[in-house]
Amino acid sequence: MNEEIGMHENLLLKMKGNVLHITLSSADGKNELDDSMMRALTQVISDPPESTVAIVLSGEGENFCGGRAASPPPALSPTEDPRPAIKARGAAPILALYEAIRSSAVPVACFVKGLASGMGCAIVAASDYAVAEMRSQFEADELAKQFAPALLMSVLVARVHVKAISRLVLTGQPIDAATALDFGLIGEMVAPWELDKALDDFIAFMNSRAPQALRGVKTFLRESPGLHSPKLATLAADVLAESIAARLDVTAPFVPSHEKRSLTVDGERIAYIDVGNGPAVVLLHSLGTSSALWDDVLPALTAKYRVVAIDARGHGDSTKRSAWNADAVANDVVAVAEAIGLDCFGLVGISMGGLTAVRVASKLGRRVAVMVLSSAYAGVSGPAVEKRLAAAEGMLKKLPMHLFARMYVEQTLHRNTAYPKRERLAQQIAAMASTDYLEILRAICTDDVSGLLRDIEVPTLVLSAELDMSIPRAVSAKLAQGIRGAKERTLGAAAHLSCVDTPDAYAEVLLGLFEKYTDEGGEVWKS
Repeated sequence: MNEEIGMHENLLLKMKGNVLHITLSSADGKNELDDSMMRALTQVISDPPESTVAIVLSGEGENFCGGRAASPPPALSPTEDPRPAIKARGAAPILALYEAIRSSAVPVACFVKGLASGMGCAIVAASDYAVAEMRSQFEADELAKQFAPALLMSVLVARVHVKAISRLVLTGQPIDAATALDFGLIGEMVAPWELDKALDDFIAFMNSRAPQALRGVKTFLRESPGLHSPKLATLAADVLAESIAARLDVTAPFVPSHEKRSLTVDGERIAYIDVGNGPAVVLLHSLGTSSALWDDVLPALTAKYRVVAIDARGHGDSTKRSAWNADAVANDVVAVAEAIGLDCFGLVGISMGGLTAVRVASKLGRRVAVMVLSSAYAGVSGPAVEKRLAAAEGMLKKLPMHLFARMYVEQTLHRNTAYPKRERLAQQIAAMASTDYLEILRAICTDDVSGLLRDIEVPTLVLSAELDMSIPRAVSAKLAQGIRGAKERTLGAAAHLSCVDTPDAYAEVLLGLFEKYTDEGGEVWKS
C-alpha cells in the first residue's frame, strides 16, 4: 500500500507499507535545503506516522542533496556580536536535523545518486544505513566558502576515521562512492541501474520485519557508546560561529599599490596609473574591480612596456555622477590616451573591459597596435542573463557590499588562488557602491558589440580561461569568429579573472604576443 502524505512542497512523503519514503524535491533540481524545508524534514523524522517502522531518504532528479540553500546573515547592529545569532539561527536548526536522524525511534536509510554536498553528506553520515550508486559524489564544500565545516564534522567523527574526515575536508575535493564505501560513509555501492531496485528491496525487507525488532536495532545504533556526544554539537556550533563571524567582518579599506593620476572627462574624474617605459599598453579591468586588478601582472609587463591601467567610471578612484554609458566609458579611454600622448598602444580588456576595448578599437582603428580580449564576450542575452541579474539584485538587497564581494570572489577565482589575493579583490569590490554595481552589471549584461566586430582590423587574441564559469570559451569564441584574423588561446588552471589566478602565465601570453608587434629592439609598435 502506497499512501501520499502532504506536508511540504519540496518534500514528497509517501507511506510504502509501514516505511516512510521521503524524497527531496526542489524546483531547481539541486535539492538544497532552505530553512522551511529543513524544519519540515526535522519534524517528520522526529514525529513520523505512528505505524512507521523505518524511514528512507532519497533525492528526485540527478542529485541527492546539494546542501543547505544560501541564506542571508542575521541582521545585526554594527556593534552586536554575531556569534550568538549564528549559533541560534544557523547552527541550531542544522544540528536539530542531524539529532532527529540519530535519535529517531526507527532506522533511517539514505539512497544516494549524484551529489551529496555539505548538509547532504552529513545526512548520509548521520543515517543508519546508506546505499549509493557508483557515480555518486560526496563533498564538504564549506571550506571552499571560507568557513569551517564544523557541523558536518560533528556527524562524521562518530562514523568515519579522522584521517578520512581530513581527506574530505582539507583537500576540498569530492570523494566517489567507492572511496565513501572504503571510508565507511556508506554501507553499499550499486550500479546506477540497480539503485531503484535496491531501494525497493530495502523497503520490502523493512516491511517484512517485526516492528519491535527494527526498533531494537535502532536503539542499539542510537545508544552505542561513541556514536554521540552533546559536547560535539556544542563544539561544532562554537567553531562554525567563530569562522562565519570572521567572514562577516567588514573588509579592510582598499589601498592602491600605485600612485594614481587623473584627468577630467565630461565632468568625471578618470583615474589611472602610468608606470614603466617602452611601447605603451592600456589595461581595462572587470566589473567591480579597478586598475589594481592588474597588480600581479605589472612587474613582468613594466620591465619592457609603459603600462597605463585605467579605473572605469564608478570604479577605483574614478567618479560616476551620471548614468552608465558604454560609449562614454570608451571615450574616457580615448581621452586618457590623447592626454598622455599615446599615438599607438596595445590594448587589453578583461570581462567588462573587453567590451570597452572593442569600442576603443572601433574608434581608433590601427592606433591600437594589438588587442587582447580576455574572458570577454560580444553580447549575451536570454533567460540565463536575467536569472543572473535577478540573483545579484536579490543578494545585494540582503547583503552589505563587503559580504557580496566575498561571495563573488569565492565564485569567481580559482579554488587554489591565495587567500591574500582573494581578500584584496574583495576589498576592491567592497569599495564600490552597490547601486552602481547593479546598474553597470545590468548595462554590460545587455550590451552587445557584435555589430562592431566586422570592421575591426586590429590583430586580436581572444584569451579564454579553462575553468571560467562566467564566460565559457564557447561564448568568447564568438569574438574570434567576428574579428577578421583573430586568434584564440586558452589558459589552463585559471577561472574568470585569470590575471589574478595565474598572473605569470597571463603575462607570458601578453609578452609573447606583444613581441610580434614591436620592432626588433622592442622600443616601438610596428606601423
